[in-house]
Amino acid sequence: MGNISAAVSKKRLEDDFNKIQEFTDPLLPYTRRAFSPQYYEARKWLAQKFTDAGLQIRVDPVGNLIGRLGTLDGPSLSMGSHIDTVEAGGRFDGIVGVLAALEVVRCLGETGTKLSFPLEIIDFVCEEPTIVNLSPLGSRVMSGDVTADMVKMAVTPFGDSLSDAIKKLGGNSDRIPEVRREPGNILGYLELHIEQGPVLEKAGLDIGVVTVVAAPCRAVVSLVGVADHAGATSMSDRRDALAGAAELTLAVEKIVSSPDIVQESVGTVGSLTVSPNMVNIIPGRVDMTVEVRSTVPEALIWAREEIESSLNNLALRRGLEAKIEWLQIEEPVTVPFEMQSIIAEAADEIGISVMHLPSRASHDAAKLAPIAPVGMIFIPCLEGRSHCPEEWADIDDIVTGAKALGQSLLKLDEHFSTKVN
Repeated sequence: MGNISAAVSKKRLEDDFNKIQEFTDPLLPYTRRAFSPQYYEARKWLAQKFTDAGLQIRVDPVGNLIGRLGTLDGPSLSMGSHIDTVEAGGRFDGIVGVLAALEVVRCLGETGTKLSFPLEIIDFVCEEPTIVNLSPLGSRVMSGDVTADMVKMAVTPFGDSLSDAIKKLGGNSDRIPEVRREPGNILGYLELHIEQGPVLEKAGLDIGVVTVVAAPCRAVVSLVGVADHAGATSMSDRRDALAGAAELTLAVEKIVSSPDIVQESVGTVGSLTVSPNMVNIIPGRVDMTVEVRSTVPEALIWAREEIESSLNNLALRRGLEAKIEWLQIEEPVTVPFEMQSIIAEAADEIGISVMHLPSRASHDAAKLAPIAPVGMIFIPCLEGRSHCPEEWADIDDIVTGAKALGQSLLKLDEHFSTKVN
């Protein structure tokens, strides 16, 4: 097994990050939502970079951009992530994984290193929740978790049907079933990512080897009361939907902070729509989202039950009509010990310090877990901030991550080569 880490170029990575940051919404810095004009432009640029690195490129029917090295047939090793962002935050989330994988491909070519298996670099389409009920879209379709009918019913925030948006990328929603991979098609998948937490930075360590990926459970909640005059209606006569929503928000915070639930559990009310939404009218309706995440399945079940109970109790007490619908219920993903060991050993071989830690955020890797062994590498990010304009990863940490990714790829190739032989 060789060592390509010395070939990793800080300048190339810096140039790539500087360039891709140009493809952002001028009114919302660092914003490149899936299916936006900026996203289409970034995809064109990335496809050319894949080609320049010697990859054979294609866009699969759901819109994933795939660059392949080696033969077009047979099982492959895989690396990737995503280049779409949330609003007003996302210079490194996902992008690190795609651009570092691209750099690893360049290093393979420069050093003349040959793999025993084909290699695919995948930029998964729409990892962030631009299409709320379907994201992460590309990896879920690849694992068979999202169907063609679900895609054809969806629309984007930009006014297009999802089918039309995918067509603009070069995909074809009529052929969605072709995207699904069978177990064994991807021999192993590696994803480099910023931690999106403060653990590595505080510990002063180079990389994290992910042990488990937390699962999100997402619901929409509606609370209906009575809209009325804000001055003429006494407090005892009010059926205020927003007051109920505020109580539920605090209940979610209390539930996930309870000693009865594991430390890695979190909960968020991220969106509220208030009606009529006027200063002098008691809110008659609120539609809101609730999300809980945990690395422990039992904690997710308990949290959902407690949230539903709190909602029913406050609705009864406040005279509100309440409805909750869980749109997404997922299970935490344990990263195979075999994949953790490959990454940790690879890092040790090139002098990179390591710690094992859970991921509280979800990733494309988690969606691929049903069909392939997955491994994740974290690098530090400033103060653990993410999904915000302050999100930042130092270029030296990105270089270190790319080196760890490259060496892990070589060990993964060796591992499966030994298995086959």
